[in-house]
Amino acid sequence: MQITKPSDRSIVITGTFAAPRQRVFDALTKPDQVPRWFQPKQMALVTYEANLKAGGAFCYVFQRPSGTKIEMSGVYQEVDPPHHWVHTESYDFSPLTLLVTTVLEEAHEETVLTQTIVYPSKEERDGDFDAVASSASEIYAKLERYFDS
Repeated sequence: MQITKPSDRSIVITGTFAAPRQRVFDALTKPDQVPRWFQPKQMALVTYEANLKAGGAFCYVFQRPSGTKIEMSGVYQEVDPPHHWVHTESYDFSPLTLLVTTVLEEAHEETVLTQTIVYPSKEERDGDFDAVASSASEIYAKLERYFDS
């Protein structure tokens, strides 16, 4: 997993998975697969809904052991299965809205995921970088283990 800041407002996450592109796409988007691996540390994914089409919405609801819930939601701007999709992303505890582009490319029986997150400002990007780097490393390691199982 490589996590970089290639411009003043963006973070790029790049990872390679030992799975075909369609399988990676399904694991990242299908309601019957996402809950099997997308379980952040100290939280449980309790709801995942997605209308995977341009203009369609998605929503993840996580619950902490204390019972506190966190909602991540957004709207798909573009969807070209299994190649790429673009969506907005926001959290119920923050006014920040991000633009996220995910691209899946096949390479020698593996899939390279490139996710570009664009922030409204450099300051917001810099303030979020450590949390994004930590959570992306954790979550995508879980996705890798999901493919191994």
